[in-house]
Amino acid sequence: MIKIKESEAGQPHSTFYASWDDITTTKAWDRPSLDNLIKWRDTLFNLHNGLEGIDVFLVGGFAEYLYNPSNMKTWDADICFVIDESIDYTHIKSILDDSLRIGLDIGIFLDQKAVTPIVYNFFKSLYSGVVPEYSNDELIYFKNYKIFDKKWHGVSVFPNQRIYPTNVEFVNVSEGLYKVTGINKNLIDKVIRKFNTGIYTGRSINLKDTDFNFTT
Repeated sequence: MIKIKESEAGQPHSTFYASWDDITTTKAWDRPSLDNLIKWRDTLFNLHNGLEGIDVFLVGGFAEYLYNPSNMKTWDADICFVIDESIDYTHIKSILDDSLRIGLDIGIFLDQKAVTPIVYNFFKSLYSGVVPEYSNDELIYFKNYKIFDKKWHGVSVFPNQRIYPTNVEFVNVSEGLYKVTGINKNLIDKVIRKFNTGIYTGRSINLKDTDFNFTT
């Protein structure tokens, strides 16, 4: 069940519970599958007019798995909504909220960001094993929550986990929408390590034009 959080009081301590600020679920997700990815994509696109003017990419471990099913399956699907920085904040907040809820209802967890083209191209280079020159001030993305928490049997797995490192600027630009400027070097190192070990090969999938012709 996915809902807006009113209070954590009364939450059963013998069950799963996760929250992203005011969005909560008591339904544990599974590893992403191609079928569930398609269901999420079709439902979100139908709800938001095909996400007109916004490019949408699947990147990271699940994108690599779809091209190479011998890779280990991940527990999430990494989604980039590529937007102009001047996009209407209410609009992108609605898309991010609906995307998260739809994924949770289907049973997959999306590690999603609304990113500028500069950020998308930056990560595209990283996933290909190249760290481009960059300025922190140019790397801007948006998230629809500040605190992520996950509990099993009432115990937090990631107590008060923030979605941003302490060395970047994090600003509430609209109700429930946060603008993050800068990048954590630990994340850069993590991506490059995965490239060097063969987990990442630079794959990405344009979810607006793919035919989903993968063998999994």
